[in-house]
Amino acid sequence: MAKNGKKGPSVLNWMGTLILYAIPGVSLIFLILSAIFAKSSAKRNFAIAGILLEVICVILIFAAFAVFPDTFTQLSQQLREAGRVVQIP
Repeated sequence: MAKNGKKGPSVLNWMGTLILYAIPGVSLIFLILSAIFAKSSAKRNFAIAGILLEVICVILIFAAFAVFPDTFTQLSQQLREAGRVVQIP
């Protein structure tokens, strides 16, 4: 039981949170709204952590493209060639 007799978010509430967090595109909007409007400190902290995680991932992706541009160019060419070879009926 939570402190002072207050109940935290229910299991169903957390399931809805995780489902919305798993939808690409919706997740960032959902996290921002949760960080602003969540009544529970656990939900607010989860949203802030999710936002930070997504920002860190975007920064790492941009850094990878900046540090290894030739590798990504070669990879894209290989994928284009592989797409031409495969015949989709």
